[in-house]
Amino acid sequence: MVPVLRCGWVALCIMAILSCLGLELPGGIAPWPGFSGDMHDVALLVPLGIVGVAASGARGAAVCAGAALAVIGGPPLSCVGAGWILIARRDCPHDDMARQAPDLIALLLMAAVLLFPRPAGWLLPGLCWVATRGLLGLSFSLRVSPRGLRPFHMADIAAMVAAMALWRHLPAGGMVGDMRWGGVLIVAGCLLYMTASWRALCAGDGRRVMTGLMGGTGALVIVLAGLGLLARADDLPAMAVCASRTFMLVAGMLLTWMFVARAMDVMEREAGALILTRLGGLGVLMPRLSALFSIGLLAESGLPPLLGFSIIWMLLRLLAAMPRGGGLGGDLPLLLALLALGIGWAVRMLALVRIVAVMLCGRPRTPRGAGAADPSGRDMAAIVLAALPVLCVSVWPGYWLGLLAGAGTAGAVDNVALASPDGAAVLHPARLCLLVAVVGGVVMVVRRMACPTPARQVAGWQQGAPPVPPWMVFGDPLTQVGPGNPVRMLLDMVGTVVVRRRLMRDYVRLRRRGARVWPLLAQYVGDMRQGGMTVSAQVMMVMACVAALIFIAWHG
Repeated sequence: MVPVLRCGWVALCIMAILSCLGLELPGGIAPWPGFSGDMHDVALLVPLGIVGVAASGARGAAVCAGAALAVIGGPPLSCVGAGWILIARRDCPHDDMARQAPDLIALLLMAAVLLFPRPAGWLLPGLCWVATRGLLGLSFSLRVSPRGLRPFHMADIAAMVAAMALWRHLPAGGMVGDMRWGGVLIVAGCLLYMTASWRALCAGDGRRVMTGLMGGTGALVIVLAGLGLLARADDLPAMAVCASRTFMLVAGMLLTWMFVARAMDVMEREAGALILTRLGGLGVLMPRLSALFSIGLLAESGLPPLLGFSIIWMLLRLLAAMPRGGGLGGDLPLLLALLALGIGWAVRMLALVRIVAVMLCGRPRTPRGAGAADPSGRDMAAIVLAALPVLCVSVWPGYWLGLLAGAGTAGAVDNVALASPDGAAVLHPARLCLLVAVVGGVVMVVRRMACPTPARQVAGWQQGAPPVPPWMVFGDPLTQVGPGNPVRMLLDMVGTVVVRRRLMRDYVRLRRRGARVWPLLAQYVGDMRQGGMTVSAQVMMVMACVAALIFIAWHG
Protein backbone atom coordinates (compact mmCIF):
# COMPACT_ATOMS: atom_id res chain seq x y z
CA MET A 1 0.00 0.00 0.00
CA VAL A 2 2.83 2.40 0.83
CA PRO A 3 4.47 2.18 -2.66
CA VAL A 4 1.11 2.88 -4.29
CA LEU A 5 0.59 5.99 -2.13
CA ARG A 6 4.08 7.23 -2.88
CA CYS A 7 3.52 6.77 -6.61
CA GLY A 8 0.31 8.77 -6.28
CA TRP A 9 2.15 11.62 -4.53
CA VAL A 10 4.85 11.58 -7.20
CA ALA A 11 2.17 11.82 -9.90
CA LEU A 12 0.47 14.70 -8.05
CA CYS A 13 3.78 16.56 -7.71
CA ILE A 14 4.57 16.09 -11.41
CA MET A 15 1.11 17.32 -12.40
CA ALA A 16 1.52 20.41 -10.22
CA ILE A 17 4.93 21.16 -11.75
CA LEU A 18 3.56 20.76 -15.29
CA SER A 19 0.64 23.02 -14.45
CA CYS A 20 3.02 25.66 -13.04
CA LEU A 21 5.15 25.46 -16.18
CA GLY A 22 2.14 26.42 -18.26
CA LEU A 23 0.92 23.05 -19.57
CA GLU A 24 -2.85 22.78 -19.77
CA LEU A 25 -3.94 19.57 -18.07
CA PRO A 26 -7.30 18.16 -19.19
CA GLY A 27 -9.76 19.28 -16.54
CA GLY A 28 -7.04 20.84 -14.39
CA ILE A 29 -5.55 19.39 -11.22
CA ALA A 30 -8.97 18.60 -9.72
CA PRO A 31 -11.69 18.51 -12.41
CA TRP A 32 -14.59 18.60 -9.93
CA PRO A 33 -16.80 21.42 -8.70
CA GLY A 34 -15.91 22.92 -5.35
CA PHE A 35 -12.15 22.65 -5.88
CA SER A 36 -9.78 25.55 -6.41
CA GLY A 37 -7.83 25.91 -9.63
CA ASP A 38 -5.81 28.96 -8.59
CA MET A 39 -2.18 28.76 -9.66
CA HIS A 40 -0.82 29.85 -6.27
CA ASP A 41 -2.81 27.11 -4.54
CA VAL A 42 -1.66 24.50 -7.04
CA ALA A 43 1.94 25.59 -6.44
CA LEU A 44 1.71 24.47 -2.81
CA LEU A 45 1.16 20.92 -4.07
CA VAL A 46 4.81 20.78 -5.16
CA PRO A 47 6.33 20.76 -1.63
CA LEU A 48 3.35 18.79 -0.34
CA GLY A 49 3.91 16.07 -2.96
CA ILE A 50 7.57 15.76 -1.92
CA VAL A 51 6.55 15.54 1.75
CA GLY A 52 3.94 12.91 0.88
CA VAL A 53 6.59 10.77 -0.83
CA ALA A 54 8.87 11.00 2.23
CA ALA A 55 6.09 10.45 4.81
CA SER A 56 5.73 7.03 6.40
CA GLY A 57 2.95 5.48 8.43
CA ALA A 58 -0.81 5.80 8.41
CA ARG A 59 -0.81 9.04 10.37
CA GLY A 60 1.55 10.77 7.93
CA ALA A 61 -0.52 9.61 4.95
CA ALA A 62 -3.75 10.85 6.57
CA VAL A 63 -2.27 14.24 7.39
CA CYS A 64 -0.90 14.65 3.85
CA ALA A 65 -4.31 13.79 2.40
CA GLY A 66 -5.96 16.41 4.62
CA ALA A 67 -3.35 18.97 3.58
CA ALA A 68 -4.05 18.24 -0.12
CA LEU A 69 -7.76 18.80 0.51
CA ALA A 70 -6.96 22.08 2.29
CA VAL A 71 -4.80 23.24 -0.63
CA ILE A 72 -7.02 22.47 -3.62
CA GLY A 73 -10.40 22.56 -1.90
CA GLY A 74 -12.80 25.47 -1.92
CA PRO A 75 -13.65 27.53 1.19
CA PRO A 76 -15.58 24.82 3.06
CA LEU A 77 -13.44 21.89 1.91
CA SER A 78 -10.19 23.59 2.91
CA CYS A 79 -11.51 24.04 6.46
CA VAL A 80 -12.60 20.40 6.52
CA GLY A 81 -9.10 19.31 5.46
CA ALA A 82 -7.49 21.45 8.17
CA GLY A 83 -9.82 20.00 10.81
CA TRP A 84 -9.00 16.49 9.62
CA ILE A 85 -5.29 17.26 10.12
CA LEU A 86 -5.88 18.43 13.70
CA ILE A 87 -7.71 15.19 14.49
CA ALA A 88 -5.25 12.91 12.67
CA ARG A 89 -2.19 14.36 14.45
CA ARG A 90 -3.36 13.34 17.92
CA ASP A 91 -1.24 10.72 19.68
CA CYS A 92 -4.24 8.92 21.19
CA PRO A 93 -8.07 9.15 20.80
CA HIS A 94 -8.49 11.43 23.84
CA ASP A 95 -5.27 13.45 23.53
CA ASP A 96 -5.49 17.24 23.79
CA MET A 97 -9.12 17.46 22.66
CA ALA A 98 -9.71 20.44 24.95
CA ARG A 99 -6.64 22.20 23.54
CA GLN A 100 -7.80 21.66 19.96
CA ALA A 101 -11.40 22.71 20.59
CA PRO A 102 -10.77 26.45 19.90
CA ASP A 103 -9.02 25.58 16.64
CA LEU A 104 -11.88 23.36 15.46
CA ILE A 105 -14.51 25.94 16.43
CA ALA A 106 -12.57 28.64 14.61
CA LEU A 107 -12.41 26.41 11.50
CA LEU A 108 -16.20 25.93 11.59
CA LEU A 109 -16.79 29.66 11.96
CA MET A 110 -14.27 30.40 9.23
CA ALA A 111 -16.02 28.04 6.80
CA ALA A 112 -19.35 29.70 7.56
CA VAL A 113 -17.93 33.21 7.10
CA LEU A 114 -16.22 32.22 3.84
CA LEU A 115 -19.55 31.00 2.49
CA PHE A 116 -21.47 34.06 3.73
CA PRO A 117 -18.86 36.84 4.03
CA ARG A 118 -21.20 39.83 4.21
CA PRO A 119 -22.21 39.84 7.92
CA ALA A 120 -18.81 39.14 9.54
CA GLY A 121 -16.18 39.18 6.82
CA TRP A 122 -13.96 41.48 8.86
CA LEU A 123 -13.44 38.64 11.39
CA LEU A 124 -11.74 36.32 8.87
CA PRO A 125 -8.08 37.23 9.71
CA GLY A 126 -8.70 36.68 13.41
CA LEU A 127 -10.51 33.40 12.83
CA CYS A 128 -7.73 32.21 10.52
CA TRP A 129 -5.14 33.11 13.14
CA VAL A 130 -6.92 31.04 15.81
CA ALA A 131 -7.58 28.19 13.37
CA THR A 132 -3.98 27.88 12.19
CA ARG A 133 -2.10 28.30 15.47
CA GLY A 134 -2.24 24.54 16.10
CA LEU A 135 -1.26 23.72 12.52
CA LEU A 136 1.75 26.06 12.70
CA GLY A 137 2.74 24.97 16.21
CA LEU A 138 2.42 28.47 17.69
CA SER A 139 1.82 29.51 21.27
CA PHE A 140 2.52 32.52 23.47
CA SER A 141 3.47 30.20 26.33
CA LEU A 142 7.16 29.87 27.22
CA ARG A 143 6.70 26.50 28.91
CA VAL A 144 8.31 23.44 27.37
CA SER A 145 6.29 20.32 28.16
CA PRO A 146 5.55 17.06 26.33
CA ARG A 147 1.96 18.22 25.74
CA GLY A 148 2.83 21.73 24.62
CA LEU A 149 5.75 20.83 22.34
CA ARG A 150 5.23 17.83 20.09
CA PRO A 151 8.07 15.78 18.56
CA PHE A 152 8.91 16.84 15.02
CA HIS A 153 7.69 14.58 12.20
CA MET A 154 6.70 14.80 8.53
CA ALA A 155 3.06 15.40 9.53
CA ASP A 156 4.02 18.79 10.97
CA ILE A 157 5.29 19.93 7.56
CA ALA A 158 2.04 18.89 5.87
CA ALA A 159 0.11 20.77 8.57
CA MET A 160 2.11 23.93 7.80
CA VAL A 161 1.25 23.57 4.09
CA ALA A 162 -2.44 23.43 5.02
CA ALA A 163 -2.10 26.53 7.22
CA MET A 164 -0.42 28.45 4.41
CA ALA A 165 -3.24 27.43 2.06
CA LEU A 166 -5.83 28.75 4.52
CA TRP A 167 -4.08 32.11 4.69
CA ARG A 168 -4.02 32.30 0.89
CA HIS A 169 -7.77 31.60 0.70
CA LEU A 170 -8.66 34.77 2.62
CA PRO A 171 -10.70 37.15 0.44
CA ALA A 172 -10.11 40.89 0.35
CA GLY A 173 -11.80 42.77 3.18
CA GLY A 174 -12.35 46.43 3.94
CA MET A 175 -9.48 48.88 3.97
CA VAL A 176 -9.81 49.78 7.66
CA GLY A 177 -10.22 46.17 8.76
CA ASP A 178 -7.22 44.99 6.75
CA MET A 179 -5.02 47.76 8.18
CA ARG A 180 -5.96 46.95 11.77
CA TRP A 181 -5.62 43.21 11.34
CA GLY A 182 -2.35 43.67 9.47
CA GLY A 183 -0.76 45.54 12.37
CA VAL A 184 -2.10 43.02 14.89
CA LEU A 185 -0.78 40.06 12.89
CA ILE A 186 2.68 41.62 12.49
CA VAL A 187 2.98 42.25 16.24
CA ALA A 188 1.62 38.80 17.09
CA GLY A 189 3.93 37.12 14.58
CA CYS A 190 7.01 38.82 16.02
CA LEU A 191 6.07 37.79 19.57
CA LEU A 192 5.32 34.24 18.46
CA TYR A 193 8.71 34.13 16.74
CA MET A 194 10.39 35.01 20.03
CA THR A 195 8.45 32.45 22.08
CA ALA A 196 9.01 29.69 19.51
CA SER A 197 12.75 30.35 19.52
CA TRP A 198 12.80 30.28 23.33
CA ARG A 199 10.96 26.97 23.42
CA ALA A 200 13.44 25.54 20.92
CA LEU A 201 16.31 26.68 23.15
CA CYS A 202 14.81 25.05 26.26
CA ALA A 203 13.66 21.76 24.70
CA GLY A 204 15.27 18.57 25.96
CA ASP A 205 15.45 16.44 22.82
CA GLY A 206 16.30 17.01 19.20
CA ARG A 207 12.84 16.55 17.75
CA ARG A 208 11.24 19.06 20.10
CA VAL A 209 14.02 21.54 19.33
CA MET A 210 13.12 21.22 15.65
CA THR A 211 9.44 21.68 16.52
CA GLY A 212 10.26 24.98 18.21
CA LEU A 213 12.39 26.11 15.27
CA MET A 214 9.63 25.21 12.84
CA GLY A 215 7.23 27.22 14.98
CA GLY A 216 9.46 30.22 14.24
CA THR A 217 8.95 29.57 10.52
CA GLY A 218 5.20 29.43 11.15
CA ALA A 219 5.41 32.79 12.94
CA LEU A 220 6.96 34.25 9.78
CA VAL A 221 3.86 33.08 7.92
CA ILE A 222 1.73 35.19 10.29
CA VAL A 223 4.02 38.21 9.81
CA LEU A 224 3.87 37.89 6.02
CA ALA A 225 0.09 37.57 6.14
CA GLY A 226 -0.08 40.82 8.11
CA LEU A 227 2.25 42.56 5.64
CA GLY A 228 0.09 41.34 2.77
CA LEU A 229 -3.03 42.77 4.40
CA LEU A 230 -1.30 46.13 4.93
CA ALA A 231 -0.13 46.23 1.31
CA ARG A 232 -3.63 45.39 0.07
CA ALA A 233 -5.27 47.99 2.30
CA ASP A 234 -2.87 50.80 1.29
CA ASP A 235 -2.96 49.83 -2.41
CA LEU A 236 0.76 49.02 -2.69
CA PRO A 237 1.00 46.41 -5.45
CA ALA A 238 4.81 46.17 -5.38
CA MET A 239 4.78 45.43 -1.65
CA ALA A 240 1.97 42.88 -2.12
CA VAL A 241 3.93 41.07 -4.84
CA CYS A 242 7.06 41.05 -2.67
CA ALA A 243 5.07 39.64 0.28
CA SER A 244 3.66 36.92 -1.98
CA ARG A 245 7.15 36.03 -3.25
CA THR A 246 8.48 35.83 0.31
CA PHE A 247 5.50 33.63 1.18
CA MET A 248 6.56 31.24 -1.57
CA LEU A 249 10.14 31.30 -0.28
CA VAL A 250 8.78 30.08 3.06
CA ALA A 251 7.06 27.31 1.08
CA GLY A 252 10.50 26.45 -0.30
CA MET A 253 11.81 26.29 3.27
CA LEU A 254 9.45 23.32 3.76
CA LEU A 255 11.82 21.32 1.57
CA THR A 256 14.53 21.99 4.14
CA TRP A 257 12.30 20.79 6.95
CA MET A 258 11.50 17.62 4.98
CA PHE A 259 15.21 16.95 4.54
CA VAL A 260 15.89 17.57 8.26
CA ALA A 261 13.07 15.24 9.29
CA ARG A 262 14.44 12.53 7.01
CA ALA A 263 17.96 12.94 8.44
CA MET A 264 16.67 12.83 12.02
CA ASP A 265 14.80 9.59 11.32
CA VAL A 266 18.05 7.97 10.20
CA MET A 267 19.95 9.41 13.19
CA GLU A 268 17.36 8.07 15.60
CA ARG A 269 17.55 4.63 14.02
CA GLU A 270 21.35 4.55 14.24
CA ALA A 271 22.08 6.36 17.55
CA GLY A 272 18.91 5.81 19.58
CA ALA A 273 16.52 8.38 21.03
CA LEU A 274 17.57 11.95 20.23
CA ILE A 275 17.70 13.08 23.87
CA LEU A 276 20.30 15.82 24.18
CA THR A 277 21.73 14.56 27.46
CA ARG A 278 22.59 11.23 25.80
CA LEU A 279 23.88 12.36 22.42
CA GLY A 280 27.34 13.39 21.33
CA GLY A 281 30.06 12.70 18.84
CA LEU A 282 27.84 12.10 15.83
CA GLY A 283 30.09 14.34 13.75
CA VAL A 284 32.89 11.76 14.13
CA LEU A 285 30.76 8.63 14.05
CA MET A 286 28.51 9.73 11.16
CA PRO A 287 30.57 12.30 9.24
CA ARG A 288 28.65 12.24 5.94
CA LEU A 289 25.19 12.38 7.50
CA SER A 290 26.33 15.05 9.99
CA ALA A 291 27.67 17.20 7.14
CA LEU A 292 24.35 16.99 5.30
CA PHE A 293 22.45 17.67 8.53
CA SER A 294 24.61 20.76 9.11
CA ILE A 295 23.55 22.07 5.69
CA GLY A 296 19.91 21.84 6.77
CA LEU A 297 20.65 23.62 10.05
CA LEU A 298 22.52 26.37 8.18
CA ALA A 299 19.56 26.85 5.84
CA GLU A 300 17.23 27.22 8.83
CA SER A 301 19.49 29.61 10.74
CA GLY A 302 19.14 32.60 8.43
CA LEU A 303 22.88 32.91 7.87
CA PRO A 304 24.18 33.47 4.34
CA PRO A 305 24.23 32.07 1.75
CA LEU A 306 21.33 29.58 1.96
CA LEU A 307 17.55 30.02 1.79
CA GLY A 308 16.99 31.27 5.33
CA PHE A 309 19.11 34.33 4.62
CA SER A 310 17.04 35.14 1.50
CA ILE A 311 13.84 34.98 3.56
CA ILE A 312 15.24 37.23 6.28
CA TRP A 313 16.51 39.70 3.68
CA MET A 314 13.12 39.90 1.95
CA LEU A 315 11.30 40.21 5.29
CA LEU A 316 13.49 43.09 6.43
CA ARG A 317 12.94 44.88 3.11
CA LEU A 318 9.19 44.40 3.51
CA LEU A 319 9.23 45.81 7.04
CA ALA A 320 11.23 48.81 5.83
CA ALA A 321 8.66 49.40 3.07
CA MET A 322 5.71 49.44 5.49
CA PRO A 323 3.60 52.61 5.35
CA ARG A 324 4.25 54.68 8.48
CA GLY A 325 3.98 58.23 9.70
CA GLY A 326 6.75 60.74 10.15
CA GLY A 327 8.91 61.25 13.20
CA LEU A 328 9.85 58.89 15.98
CA GLY A 329 6.22 57.90 16.61
CA GLY A 330 5.87 56.65 13.05
CA ASP A 331 9.15 54.71 13.16
CA LEU A 332 8.52 53.19 16.59
CA PRO A 333 6.40 50.21 15.36
CA LEU A 334 9.09 49.31 12.82
CA LEU A 335 11.81 49.55 15.47
CA LEU A 336 9.84 47.36 17.88
CA ALA A 337 9.19 44.76 15.18
CA LEU A 338 12.87 44.69 14.23
CA LEU A 339 13.84 44.41 17.92
CA ALA A 340 11.49 41.47 18.46
CA LEU A 341 12.70 39.69 15.34
CA GLY A 342 16.33 40.36 16.29
CA ILE A 343 15.89 38.90 19.77
CA GLY A 344 14.04 35.90 18.35
CA TRP A 345 16.73 35.33 15.74
CA ALA A 346 19.49 35.52 18.36
CA VAL A 347 17.73 32.96 20.58
CA ARG A 348 17.15 30.79 17.49
CA MET A 349 20.88 30.89 16.74
CA LEU A 350 21.62 29.81 20.33
CA ALA A 351 19.28 26.84 19.90
CA LEU A 352 21.03 25.83 16.68
CA VAL A 353 24.48 26.20 18.27
CA ARG A 354 23.27 24.04 21.15
CA ILE A 355 22.14 21.33 18.73
CA VAL A 356 25.47 21.34 16.90
CA ALA A 357 27.56 21.42 20.09
CA VAL A 358 25.65 18.62 21.82
CA MET A 359 24.74 16.29 18.96
CA LEU A 360 27.63 16.62 16.52
CA CYS A 361 30.60 17.67 18.67
CA GLY A 362 32.29 15.99 21.60
CA ARG A 363 32.27 12.23 22.12
CA PRO A 364 29.49 9.66 22.58
CA ARG A 365 27.84 9.45 25.99
CA THR A 366 26.12 6.06 25.71
CA PRO A 367 27.16 2.68 24.29
CA ARG A 368 24.28 2.91 21.81
CA GLY A 369 25.54 6.26 20.57
CA ALA A 370 29.11 4.94 20.39
CA GLY A 371 27.95 2.26 17.94
CA ALA A 372 26.35 4.69 15.48
CA ALA A 373 27.63 4.86 11.90
CA ASP A 374 26.69 6.37 8.56
CA PRO A 375 23.66 4.65 6.97
CA SER A 376 23.86 2.25 4.07
CA GLY A 377 23.96 3.28 0.44
CA ARG A 378 20.20 3.32 -0.14
CA ASP A 379 19.39 5.42 2.93
CA MET A 380 22.26 7.81 2.23
CA ALA A 381 21.15 8.17 -1.38
CA ALA A 382 17.64 9.08 -0.21
CA ILE A 383 19.03 11.77 2.11
CA VAL A 384 21.26 13.17 -0.65
CA LEU A 385 18.26 13.33 -2.99
CA ALA A 386 16.32 15.17 -0.27
CA ALA A 387 19.20 17.65 0.12
CA LEU A 388 19.46 18.49 -3.59
CA PRO A 389 16.18 20.52 -3.79
CA VAL A 390 17.27 22.48 -0.71
CA LEU A 391 20.57 23.45 -2.33
CA CYS A 392 18.92 24.29 -5.67
CA VAL A 393 16.27 26.51 -4.08
CA SER A 394 18.91 28.20 -1.90
CA VAL A 395 21.26 28.96 -4.78
CA TRP A 396 18.58 29.89 -7.35
CA PRO A 397 15.47 31.00 -5.42
CA GLY A 398 14.31 32.98 -8.46
CA TYR A 399 13.74 29.76 -10.39
CA TRP A 400 11.64 28.42 -7.53
CA LEU A 401 9.56 31.61 -7.40
CA GLY A 402 9.12 31.59 -11.16
CA LEU A 403 7.95 27.98 -11.02
CA LEU A 404 5.43 28.56 -8.24
CA ALA A 405 4.17 31.77 -9.82
CA GLY A 406 3.20 29.87 -12.96
CA ALA A 407 5.35 32.07 -15.15
CA GLY A 408 6.41 29.22 -17.41
CA THR A 409 9.96 28.37 -18.41
CA ALA A 410 10.73 31.78 -19.92
CA GLY A 411 9.48 33.68 -16.88
CA ALA A 412 11.38 31.36 -14.55
CA VAL A 413 14.68 32.07 -16.32
CA ASP A 414 14.16 35.84 -16.02
CA ASN A 415 13.59 35.73 -12.24
CA VAL A 416 17.09 34.82 -11.07
CA ALA A 417 17.63 37.54 -8.42
CA LEU A 418 15.50 38.74 -5.51
CA ALA A 419 14.38 42.38 -5.56
CA SER A 420 13.10 44.62 -2.77
CA PRO A 421 9.57 46.14 -2.98
CA ASP A 422 10.91 49.49 -4.17
CA GLY A 423 13.40 47.90 -6.58
CA ALA A 424 16.34 49.75 -5.02
CA ALA A 425 18.10 46.63 -3.73
CA VAL A 426 18.74 43.31 -5.47
CA LEU A 427 20.08 40.10 -3.89
CA HIS A 428 21.94 37.50 -5.98
CA PRO A 429 22.10 34.35 -3.81
CA ALA A 430 24.07 32.45 -6.47
CA ARG A 431 26.89 35.00 -6.36
CA LEU A 432 26.83 34.94 -2.57
CA CYS A 433 27.07 31.14 -2.58
CA LEU A 434 29.98 31.32 -5.01
CA LEU A 435 31.77 33.84 -2.78
CA VAL A 436 31.30 31.69 0.32
CA ALA A 437 32.45 28.59 -1.57
CA VAL A 438 35.62 30.32 -2.78
CA VAL A 439 36.48 31.69 0.68
CA GLY A 440 35.77 28.32 2.28
CA GLY A 441 37.93 26.54 -0.28
CA VAL A 442 40.83 28.90 0.35
CA VAL A 443 40.54 28.42 4.11
CA MET A 444 40.45 24.64 3.68
CA VAL A 445 43.56 24.66 1.46
CA VAL A 446 45.48 26.90 3.88
CA ARG A 447 44.49 24.73 6.83
CA ARG A 448 45.53 21.58 5.00
CA MET A 449 48.91 23.13 4.16
CA ALA A 450 49.46 24.40 7.70
CA CYS A 451 48.29 21.24 9.48
CA PRO A 452 49.09 18.18 7.33
CA THR A 453 47.47 14.95 8.38
CA PRO A 454 49.84 12.19 9.59
CA ALA A 455 50.58 9.21 7.39
CA ARG A 456 49.11 6.84 9.94
CA GLN A 457 46.86 7.41 12.92
CA VAL A 458 48.75 7.25 16.24
CA ALA A 459 46.98 6.77 19.54
CA GLY A 460 47.27 9.75 21.89
CA TRP A 461 49.48 9.48 24.97
CA GLN A 462 47.38 8.85 28.07
CA GLN A 463 50.23 9.43 30.61
CA GLY A 464 50.13 5.82 31.71
CA ALA A 465 46.39 5.90 32.51
CA PRO A 466 44.08 3.32 30.94
CA PRO A 467 41.95 4.56 28.03
CA VAL A 468 38.56 5.91 29.06
CA PRO A 469 35.35 4.33 27.73
CA PRO A 470 34.10 5.97 24.52
CA TRP A 471 30.68 6.86 25.94
CA MET A 472 32.04 9.29 28.53
CA VAL A 473 31.63 13.01 27.86
CA PHE A 474 34.64 14.05 25.74
CA GLY A 475 36.40 10.88 26.95
CA ASP A 476 37.49 12.49 30.24
CA PRO A 477 36.16 11.32 33.64
CA LEU A 478 36.70 14.82 35.02
CA THR A 479 33.96 16.20 32.77
CA GLN A 480 31.30 13.68 33.78
CA VAL A 481 28.08 14.88 35.34
CA GLY A 482 28.46 15.43 39.08
CA PRO A 483 28.26 18.20 41.69
CA GLY A 484 32.00 18.27 42.44
CA ASN A 485 33.50 18.15 38.98
CA PRO A 486 32.88 21.78 37.94
CA VAL A 487 34.49 22.95 41.21
CA ARG A 488 37.49 20.69 40.61
CA MET A 489 37.87 22.02 37.06
CA LEU A 490 37.86 25.63 38.31
CA LEU A 491 40.34 24.82 41.08
CA ASP A 492 42.69 23.18 38.58
CA MET A 493 42.64 26.42 36.60
CA VAL A 494 43.54 28.42 39.74
CA GLY A 495 46.56 26.42 40.89
CA THR A 496 48.16 23.04 41.42
CA VAL A 497 47.23 20.55 44.11
CA VAL A 498 50.21 21.57 46.30
CA VAL A 499 49.22 25.23 46.21
CA ARG A 500 45.62 24.39 47.06
CA ARG A 501 46.66 22.28 50.04
CA ARG A 502 48.88 25.07 51.36
CA LEU A 503 46.06 27.58 51.00
CA MET A 504 43.69 25.20 52.78
CA ARG A 505 46.14 24.81 55.72
CA ASP A 506 46.52 28.59 55.97
CA TYR A 507 42.74 28.96 55.93
CA VAL A 508 42.34 26.44 58.77
CA ARG A 509 44.97 28.24 60.88
CA LEU A 510 43.28 31.57 60.26
CA ARG A 511 39.93 30.11 61.33
CA ARG A 512 41.41 28.83 64.58
CA ARG A 513 43.05 32.16 65.42
CA GLY A 514 39.85 33.98 64.53
CA ALA A 515 37.90 31.74 66.88
CA ARG A 516 40.20 32.81 69.70
CA VAL A 517 40.30 36.54 68.91
CA TRP A 518 36.62 37.07 68.04
CA PRO A 519 35.17 36.70 71.60
CA LEU A 520 37.77 39.15 72.96
CA LEU A 521 36.97 41.68 70.20
CA ALA A 522 33.24 41.37 70.82
CA GLN A 523 33.73 41.90 74.57
CA TYR A 524 35.91 44.98 73.92
CA VAL A 525 33.30 46.54 71.60
CA GLY A 526 30.57 45.87 74.18
CA ASP A 527 32.56 47.61 76.89
CA MET A 528 33.13 50.61 74.63
CA ARG A 529 29.39 50.95 73.95
CA GLN A 530 28.56 50.71 77.64
CA GLY A 531 31.11 53.45 78.38
CA GLY A 532 29.38 55.81 75.90
CA MET A 533 32.09 55.74 73.25
CA THR A 534 30.70 55.48 69.68
CA VAL A 535 32.33 55.61 66.28
CA SER A 536 30.46 57.13 63.31
CA ALA A 537 30.08 55.43 59.97
CA GLN A 538 32.22 58.08 58.24
CA VAL A 539 35.14 57.43 60.59
CA MET A 540 34.82 53.69 60.00
CA MET A 541 34.87 54.28 56.22
CA VAL A 542 38.04 56.40 56.46
CA MET A 543 39.74 53.80 58.66
CA ALA A 544 38.84 51.03 56.16
CA CYS A 545 40.26 53.06 53.25
CA VAL A 546 43.50 53.77 55.15
CA ALA A 547 43.85 50.10 56.02
CA ALA A 548 43.32 49.14 52.36
CA LEU A 549 45.98 51.63 51.20
CA ILE A 550 48.44 50.35 53.79
CA PHE A 551 47.78 46.78 52.64
CA ILE A 552 48.28 47.67 48.96
CA ALA A 553 51.50 49.60 49.70
CA TRP A 554 52.81 46.76 51.83
CA HIS A 555 52.23 44.15 49.11
CA GLY A 556 53.05 46.47 46.19
